[in-house]
Amino acid sequence: MESFRCHGWPFDVMTYNRNMFTISSLNPLIHEWSTCVKILHVWHELDDVSNALNLILMDNQFTQIQAVVRDELIDNYLSRLIIDEWVSIKNFDVSRVNSILRPVPHRFKIVFRSDTLVQSINMCSSRTYFNLTEFVSILSGIVNPNICVDVVGKIVNVRELVFVPSVEHSQGGYFELYFGLRDTECIHLECRLTGDLAVEFYDLWKHRSRNTVICIIKFVKLELSQEHRWRCTNVTGSTRIMLNPDLSITDEMLCWNPENDQVPIITRKENVME
Repeated sequence: MESFRCHGWPFDVMTYNRNMFTISSLNPLIHEWSTCVKILHVWHELDDVSNALNLILMDNQFTQIQAVVRDELIDNYLSRLIIDEWVSIKNFDVSRVNSILRPVPHRFKIVFRSDTLVQSINMCSSRTYFNLTEFVSILSGIVNPNICVDVVGKIVNVRELVFVPSVEHSQGGYFELYFGLRDTECIHLECRLTGDLAVEFYDLWKHRSRNTVICIIKFVKLELSQEHRWRCTNVTGSTRIMLNPDLSITDEMLCWNPENDQVPIITRKENVME
């Protein structure tokens, strides 16, 4: 796979190739698109019909979009689609996202074709981007529950991992875990994880190296609890969790006094780059 190198962050793809388009300009009316993106996430989506490969991509304008590789094309592209790598993608279709729940706000998605070309880009920067949503906005109900969000907070009140019997699941049930996140304004947000992600989180929590743990959850959906209070929960495959990642936002939140959760002086922004 050939590659080219871009210096600086963010780089201007238009100076590299005039035929490159930003994600915000993509629409179904044109069929010969080309774009440069960073791969934020890759996961398989299994259902009764197919085994599609799903991706979340982001361009140098920090706009994100979902992409789909159909079952019969996965072997052609899987080895080239690596999380946190930058690539150029050419010759793909753009179609509307039909599902009610979207992992990102973009109403369209990229659909790979048999002639889609993927080319590696060697970037100098390793920065990570988060589109963090304030807890107060979530709890007040002003955030669209049909679009996934990113959240960050200190982990509190972790309950025991339980197995919930259910005839609707092939394994006779599913694992479930509840815990809370507390932000820098001491606002509490309840979180509910299910399935393999609940088991993964619980294992990481049990083997934590320090008492205070900062958690970032990416691509999480919002739901109403039985008490009619908004909380976040995972979407199978797409949701990612990070415990005490080596990022500046983690260091800022670790300034809390673990005894009384005193709030450090931090300027919070909705869009955070690491």
